[in-house]
Amino acid sequence: MLYLKGSSTSLSVGPGNISKLGRGHRDNPFQLENRQFTYEELEKITNDFKNDIGKGGFGTVYHGCLEDGTQVAVKLRSHSSSQGTKEFLAEAQNLIRIHHKNLVSLVGYCMDGDHLALVYEFMSMGTLQDHLRGKSSSVTTLNWGQRLQIAVEAAQGLEYLHKGCRPPLIHRDVKTTNILLSDSLEAKIADFGLSKVFQNDVDSHVSTTVVGTPGYLDPEYYFTYQLSEKSDVYSFGVVLLELITGQPPILRLPQNTSLVQWVHERLATGNIEDIVDANLQSLYDVNSIWKTADIAFKCTTRISHQRPTMTDVLMDLKESLTLERARETSEFPSMSSKNLDAETTGISQTSKFEIEYLAGLSPAAR
Repeated sequence: MLYLKGSSTSLSVGPGNISKLGRGHRDNPFQLENRQFTYEELEKITNDFKNDIGKGGFGTVYHGCLEDGTQVAVKLRSHSSSQGTKEFLAEAQNLIRIHHKNLVSLVGYCMDGDHLALVYEFMSMGTLQDHLRGKSSSVTTLNWGQRLQIAVEAAQGLEYLHKGCRPPLIHRDVKTTNILLSDSLEAKIADFGLSKVFQNDVDSHVSTTVVGTPGYLDPEYYFTYQLSEKSDVYSFGVVLLELITGQPPILRLPQNTSLVQWVHERLATGNIEDIVDANLQSLYDVNSIWKTADIAFKCTTRISHQRPTMTDVLMDLKESLTLERARETSEFPSMSSKNLDAETTGISQTSKFEIEYLAGLSPAAR
């Protein structure tokens, strides 16, 4: 579900004049190297749109197969969604200039009459949410090492958006359904329809309508309408808590409770076992869990300028992954022992995480 606070600006390009945007039109957001599909071609490669793999405010995503056997995902705009048109054009303009291994890539597009579609690389293992709260029993549970590797890769994608893009981008809708997985479980961030350009200056903010998904929304952004890259950092912190707990961003208790609040309440006693996903079956390095939780808490602090950058988050997540890899190596000697000395050193330094967290709690929270 997408949240929209306030009124949106009018569209400069609407469904009625999309057909005028040909390949050579000055408002066409695509570059020539992107393949242009006709609607008839999309019908063919999707088998008449029979296999839908996702839905949203923009319309529906379908699985397809190109002539050479390449699998693709076709994001088709709904004719009833003016918001979908706006997101389509924004996403198109962003996708042509972002290139990173941890961002879903654009294969082509369709602008045929009133038909709008984006064609992406297909991510065969679905969304991260599928694997945390599987939509079917056939979805494999991710172990802790896999979850951390996915977190590292997603963080790399976000770091690129914030630091590598020119101009930089704020994603604005970071969540587990927008982190897609390949057949090798490589993570890639998707859905740039809400992305916003910002100037990469210290303490820079953009005044804008509040959009995003409940449970992931930066509270400061929600109340002040001031958007910064730290809003993405907050959302990513919620994703980290989902990786640890397996719980959704909003828990349907007697009263709806945010995952951030739920975790803090249970960690007031300092018992990390109370929040860890039971599906992990205690197969994890506890210091790695604590370190990841510490990263998540820093990301989700209510004051945005106190949150880390994605560069800082990425560095800390790699340390957490090193701890878990060391545990795996010690329990499964056949695994690679590369960097074992560094990993062992890291373990000796992380016993302080639990102590530091408890020391940081206010008396009322203990």
